[in-house]
Formats: sequence, C-alpha cells, structure tokens
Amino acid sequence: MKLLVSDTSPYARKCRILVRELGLGDRVEEVDAHPFQDSVDLLEANPLGRVPALVMEDGRALTESLLIGTYLAAQAGQPWVEDWDEWRLQTLGSGLIDLAVARRVEMVRDEALYSDYWIGRRERGIARALDQLELEAAGLAEPLGFAGLTIAVALDYLDFRYPEGNWRDGRPHLVALHGFWSQRDSFVATSPPADA
Repeated sequence: MKLLVSDTSPYARKCRILVRELGLGDRVEEVDAHPFQDSVDLLEANPLGRVPALVMEDGRALTESLLIGTYLAAQAGQPWVEDWDEWRLQTLGSGLIDLAVARRVEMVRDEALYSDYWIGRRERGIARALDQLELEAAGLAEPLGFAGLTIAVALDYLDFRYPEGNWRDGRPHLVALHGFWSQRDSFVATSPPADA
C-alpha cells in the first residue's frame, strides 16, 4: 500500500502514527505529496488534492484520515474505535484540527486579505473545543485509541501553528493526554519539521 502524505499535515500524521503503532511499516510505503503542488500521484489517488490518501493493493484509494485509520486498524486486526463515545470524541478532535488548519490557512494569506472575523471565529471555536475535550479527556477509556490519538495530534498541531493560543492553560487532562502521546516513538518520529 502507498500512503500519500505531507510532513506538516495533521491529518496525514494521524495515519503515519497508526502505521507505526499497528506495525504496518513493512506494508505501507509513505510518499511525500505536498497538496499545493498538485502532483499527478496525489490527484489520481484523491481528485480533491488533499492528503492523506491511501492507495490500496488493488489501485483504489481511500481518502480522509478517519476512513484510512479505520482501514489500517482492520488490516492489522486491531480495531481502534470500539464504541460510539470513542467515535464522538474522535470527531470532536478532528473538528479541532479542522479549525486549526482553517486558521492557519487564513494566517498565511496576504496580510491585506486577512479577515479578523474568520480568524476570531476559528479561535473561539478552538477554545470551545478545547474546553469540551478537557471535560471529557479524563474519561477516555484508553488514551491509546483513535480518539486519544486524534486529540493529541490536534494539540501538537496547535503547538506547531498556533502556540500563542496557550491551549495548556487550565487544561490539565489535555496536558496529560498530550504528554502520554509525546513519549511514544510513533509521535516523535512523525513530528513536523521545526522549520516548516
């Protein structure tokens, strides 16, 4: 299988971590496919031009990190999402990534095109999602699951692209969850380049 990724994409990072956690490194080749360069490989796998995309053995491709992650777990015989609460928290963590990426996209536009409205709206959404996740993080049945992974990747992406947001302030459960994942080899090995 071929996993098309970008080093800075939090969506691709979730899948890259799962490849390592599930022991699928010998079955999945990671291929750099920066989405803004419209590489032929990426557009053939995902006409939306987004990473990640997983090209399966039969040539068909899966897109979206949740679908790819679920498929990878099934390939390894280790389902990572086993109940609705896990799904619910995973999607909230994924929504946090969506807001953080949308904020980042707004911030790299020409300064004359900045929209204070959209930046503020996304920052308020990020704060609300963090507060909700803080309330529920202590109740995660298992931090080594898809919800915990998604939330930890979202938090790390905030460190990477929105450090001034200070997500740690008043959120000890999220700090603990992030700390758990930060110690794992898979998390360290997939960290985005510091200069990106």
